[in-house]
Amino acid sequence: MAAAKHHGLPLIPHPTDDERDPLRWPRSLKLAALGATAFANFTANFAGAGLSVATPVLQAQFHKTPNQVNGLLTFNFLLLGIGNLFWVPLGVKFGKRASLLISTLMLFAVLIWTAKETAFTGLLAARCLSGFVSAAGESIVPSIVSDIFFLHEHAAMMSGYTILVSSSTAIGPLIASFIVQYSRGGWVDYVWVCAALAGVNTVGIYFLYPESNFNRPEESLHHVSVTSGDDEKVQVVRTETISRHRVSVVPKPWLSIWTSVFTIDPEINILKVAFRPLKMLLRPSVLLATFIYGTSLASQIILIFAFPSLLLAPPYLFSGSEVGLMQIAAIIGFLIGCFSGGYFADIITAVVIRKQKGAVYPEQRLVALIPGCLIAPAGCILIAFACSEKLHWVAIAFGFGMVSFGTIYAPNIAVTYVVECYPRVVAECLVAINVFKNLVAFLFLYTAVDWVASSGWIQVYMIMFMLVSLGMLLAVPFYFFGQTWRGEVEIANVNG
Repeated sequence: MAAAKHHGLPLIPHPTDDERDPLRWPRSLKLAALGATAFANFTANFAGAGLSVATPVLQAQFHKTPNQVNGLLTFNFLLLGIGNLFWVPLGVKFGKRASLLISTLMLFAVLIWTAKETAFTGLLAARCLSGFVSAAGESIVPSIVSDIFFLHEHAAMMSGYTILVSSSTAIGPLIASFIVQYSRGGWVDYVWVCAALAGVNTVGIYFLYPESNFNRPEESLHHVSVTSGDDEKVQVVRTETISRHRVSVVPKPWLSIWTSVFTIDPEINILKVAFRPLKMLLRPSVLLATFIYGTSLASQIILIFAFPSLLLAPPYLFSGSEVGLMQIAAIIGFLIGCFSGGYFADIITAVVIRKQKGAVYPEQRLVALIPGCLIAPAGCILIAFACSEKLHWVAIAFGFGMVSFGTIYAPNIAVTYVVECYPRVVAECLVAINVFKNLVAFLFLYTAVDWVASSGWIQVYMIMFMLVSLGMLLAVPFYFFGQTWRGEVEIANVNG
């Protein structure tokens, strides 16, 4: 495999000689493992967001106010973040495979309870618990990306995870709208669909995901060539060692996967791991990613929560299924954001590394924010005036797509930046990000419907415009001073 296959970069981190090294897994197994584990996040958000289109039905069924019914969504979302504080330490101590299997199996059971519950208090408790038990993949799956893929693949593979997480918040309401409108069981039938997906998740993880925890030795600074033209490519292949540009694949027998659930690390103190995310939250790069992710997510989910009250009323008079179809705009935005914030961001980062003569440091990842940094803020402005002035629904859909683009594009780059800043404590960093970005978003979402009703669309979405734009602007000082703020030297060099 020539260096050109890696955007002109060597394999970073270098694979070890240990046959247990997940970097040496067959690529087909890597992709299957990522797909199986990331799909658990899809189900968690699919189950969490889908009931947003059923709020009028739930209000009538349980005789509750809109804000009380929205608690079924907001508290599920909040516990989806807080649950990371439990599942990630469990994954570090007893294995990511064990943590994911237990959580998806519990989610399957809780969703069955949700479908059978007839009292509002019990339904609220079930929704809170389903958020908590489905939280495992929020931080564990990105750390799996760091475990099994190389540096030049990180953003592309993270975008696959991010698209599943984000698109589920659109696909869930889209499918739910048709089930609620046309199925005899209404929202209960939708919950049964979610339970079936959780069961499939459990089986998929059991059969396709081997444990990826691996104590990788610290790497010293390395010096290898980057490539820019055909002559250089030939030179790299002839002069570099095999370990720099190729990996010796180690087959993973299926039986060895299926007969192992727990992988206990006796050296890990689970209490120290549990408190480490709070320490990592104080790192500036983690705070940046939390702010970017939380504000981007809030700007998109506020719309999902407010759509029924906006579109079911005059002048739109949408049906429930037509409200769900608005999610197609979000899916389009997600797909474009997935490519732009993933594969395209990897290419931009590789170009920056070559321009800087082979120096490699995490802040180079932030340059990839530039091409799409204005789309989400512009979408907030469009939403503000389109919804306030009751413009044609196409204008609202277009703005929704732009905001949804921002939900994947900037957070994916910011999270990948954190992963590359702290590769040995990825899970703990992501716990801090997921807990507090969900908390940031929850603060907006809990009062979303009342806030829009009392203050109006323009005020709400101009505030969101300001916050989303601020996240983009904060990346500028991080590019120049991020290495100093990290408090440690993590610069490698690939210049021969």
